[in-house]
Amino acid sequence: MRLTLIAVGKVSEPFIQDACAVYAARTLRYAAFHLVVIPKERISSEGKIDFILRQEGRRIREKLDPEAFTVALDERGKLLSSAVFGRLLARGLNSGRKETAFILGGPYGLDESLKEQADFRLSLSPMTLTHGMARMLLLEQIYRAFTLIRGEPYHK
Repeated sequence: MRLTLIAVGKVSEPFIQDACAVYAARTLRYAAFHLVVIPKERISSEGKIDFILRQEGRRIREKLDPEAFTVALDERGKLLSSAVFGRLLARGLNSGRKETAFILGGPYGLDESLKEQADFRLSLSPMTLTHGMARMLLLEQIYRAFTLIRGEPYHK
């Protein structure tokens, strides 16, 4: 089983980069994990948000396996407990598809068509998070989900 995180933009804060690296390395114990970073669109946003989302969406689609079980991160998605998130991850892993892909958009989120095509829409919090914090939180929850699935003591 392959697990992929497709994320728009780089993480600039060193402490968040370090935490992301730790959780990505821990996740490798359970699945082949790949982080794919899509460059965020570098044009002025004034009046062009739809264009930016379409451009980033196009680049995401180029990296996304059309057969993957996809989870789109969306502020209007479902809020889940860690245990329920673990069951969602297990569902993706047991779906018969060779890949589970998480898609994390840039500052303006994700193109609506990507969210509509996703198998699941997930919200990490009703609060606004920086991109880096959202990536770190998602990676920690993926690691936590694997420990829950395996019955390991990380989750208390």
